Amino acid sequence: MIKLCKALDAVLDNASLLESETIPLDEALNRVLAENINSKDNLPPFNKSSMDGYALKSTDTGEGQSKFKIVGSIKAGDVPRTEIKKGEAIKIMTGAAVPKGADAVIQIEKVKTCKDELEVCGKVCEGKNVLMEGEEIKKGDSVFERGTFLRPSEIGMLASLGYGRVQCYRKPKIIIITTGDELVGVDDKITEGKVRNCNEYALVALSKNLNVSVKSYGIVEDQKEKILGAVKNALEEGDIVITSGGVSVGDYDFIEDVLHEIGADIKFTSVEVKPGKPVTFATFKNKLFFGLPGNPLSVINTFEIFAAPAVKKMMGRKDVINDEFPVILEDDFKSKGDRDNYIYVNIEKKDGKYYARNTGMQSSNALFTLTRSNGVIIIKKGIKSVRAGDILNGKFIFK
Repeated sequence: MIKLCKALDAVLDNASLLESETIPLDEALNRVLAENINSKDNLPPFNKSSMDGYALKSTDTGEGQSKFKIVGSIKAGDVPRTEIKKGEAIKIMTGAAVPKGADAVIQIEKVKTCKDELEVCGKVCEGKNVLMEGEEIKKGDSVFERGTFLRPSEIGMLASLGYGRVQCYRKPKIIIITTGDELVGVDDKITEGKVRNCNEYALVALSKNLNVSVKSYGIVEDQKEKILGAVKNALEEGDIVITSGGVSVGDYDFIEDVLHEIGADIKFTSVEVKPGKPVTFATFKNKLFFGLPGNPLSVINTFEIFAAPAVKKMMGRKDVINDEFPVILEDDFKSKGDRDNYIYVNIEKKDGKYYARNTGMQSSNALFTLTRSNGVIIIKKGIKSVRAGDILNGKFIFK
């Protein structure tokens, strides 16, 4: 049984950044840039108003009242043809180009008008409410570097720069294989000795939550030849293969035998972690294989600890490991002390500090507990009990 930290190192050492591909901008959300982005234009591309108001010469205003003749109106998208002269003003809308001769915009709610006459009280400073050409970004400026994670804000910025297609690192394709003769479909009635196939749905959801391509082979019977065939096909089709069940030492646990038969390089078969000790990791050529346990909480825990960081690294993300932070316990917890114990809890921030509250039983099949949880606390190996008020490391899940 390998230590958790060494197991994770083995996973990340074998997870390689995938090649890049050029994709439409509307498909690039939550992807990682594989190219540097420079601005094609000045932003703004012209001097424009940031307010609805009146464009004028700041030198025509003073400490008292100043009067102007309103000589026109400009809306967003118009090209102003006339130049503002001394004592003149033009009504202007937000986003519209500021006409020549004007160097300031006074807000509409701060003036008085009567027919074509404008009255301004007080001095208006040069540049007031005017966004200058190139003020945000100048043509040729570096905007985003390779490795940038594309959130909605970055997508909008790329669109404003005229990038309809961008080069991003490819998303890994995950193949899910669920084993177990005890499993029935979600629409099937539970009969004696059977349980519904929740692991398949949980693993597909975990994969989609990371914005990867995922395909499930469904339930594969506990027969060595059928599992062998499914694993071979999956390793041909996908970048990562994830199985649930069949990784322990029972008479019908065939995953390790199958991996030996195909010549996979098995890195480990059990880890000092609870829940989820019987977890297998192997490589086959340039593909990754994760054999996860059969119990639902163990499946989700081991996916989060091992598979998710590998996926993130292959996609070029920098947040490969979720940040841990100090958490104050609001309840007592026990552990056997033989492994690092991940306790699912609800974490809440109060007065700048994080607190963890018990959400229920922590057995490896306690999926309902996880539905009430948003994070974990980690009781390290060798510690058998912790009490309310103690401080442990914790982290949020599904990030």
